[in-house]
Amino acid sequence: MKSRDLVYAVYEDVFYDRLPLHFESIEKNHEAKLGDVLLGHGWVYLWEDWFYSGGPFRRREGESLLEWVERLDVETDYSWPSESDVVDSCVKGFKENVEPFYGKDLFIVFEVVGPTEYSEYSMMPPRPESGYKYDLAYHNLDFSKLLLLNRKKAIKLYDKLAKYILEVIKYARELDIVDAVRIADDAFTYSSPIYPTWFMDNCYLKWHRIFVNAVKAKGKKAILHCDGDVTKLGYIRKLAEIYDGIHPLDLCSKSTVEAALNWVNRVSKARRDIGWKAVFHTGVSIDLVLNDSIDVKDFVKVVKKMLDKHGPRKIVLSVTHRPYPKRSFGEKLALAKVNAVRKLIGLPEVSL
Repeated sequence: MKSRDLVYAVYEDVFYDRLPLHFESIEKNHEAKLGDVLLGHGWVYLWEDWFYSGGPFRRREGESLLEWVERLDVETDYSWPSESDVVDSCVKGFKENVEPFYGKDLFIVFEVVGPTEYSEYSMMPPRPESGYKYDLAYHNLDFSKLLLLNRKKAIKLYDKLAKYILEVIKYARELDIVDAVRIADDAFTYSSPIYPTWFMDNCYLKWHRIFVNAVKAKGKKAILHCDGDVTKLGYIRKLAEIYDGIHPLDLCSKSTVEAALNWVNRVSKARRDIGWKAVFHTGVSIDLVLNDSIDVKDFVKVVKKMLDKHGPRKIVLSVTHRPYPKRSFGEKLALAKVNAVRKLIGLPEVSL
């Protein structure tokens, strides 16, 4: 069965001859060669400078929380772009990612960042030197603080950003090449939701329903990417009612073999709790792939246990994160681990 048909078969819960794979990577030539899914990043490049110079709604140096909240004005502190300019900036990046692979029979996913993450990004301080060294983004969860200190201003910002994201989704769903839209919108830690329950229920879930309804209106699949333990307070049931697929089921630490085996148990329990309502995109801990002290045998033991405990139904075997900055699936040990997963499901080894 071809890659694209294989992923659709998993979503439709019909017969398929093997599990599909997704080794997500910034190096799209690696991603396309190693698996069945290719993800194109629909970043809003108009907002990329927030990661370097800081977001338009950030706290000023020496400014107290109360002074910041009093000063903040969603309308005047930033010159908002047109919806068409935001859409254009997203589509440009997506096409750069996927155009070289048109006709390669891959399941194509258009990823857009959600309003919760962009709300936090809009309040990021300027990037410190260490952030440039490791290519990391830094924020202080100031949006979560604004929600507590001034609900009206927070929701005004959130709704404004969500409307932009909805327009991007409406464009993405019209692209013939796109099979699914993935919305990346982190809202959990390992211990709890980051945001208050009233916000999660009345804003986060509300907008995600709107996003997914827009995706499904054109027959495309809708996938959520959300780090942290989405099982907390039963949210995985609510999310599985909304979304066709959920990634990465990052329910707990999985940086050691022992921790990852516990993670497998947690993911398997989550599946039992929700039944077969959503496809799980998970199963391969990127922490173990890139841990040079863990050999191939111990690594693949975790993946095998995931398949044994979860079962082959409604799962796309996927890494929990793309490789960290300055790391790659092209590294000798990392590639050996990837090929061990391929062998496990009956595929030949590949070279990069």
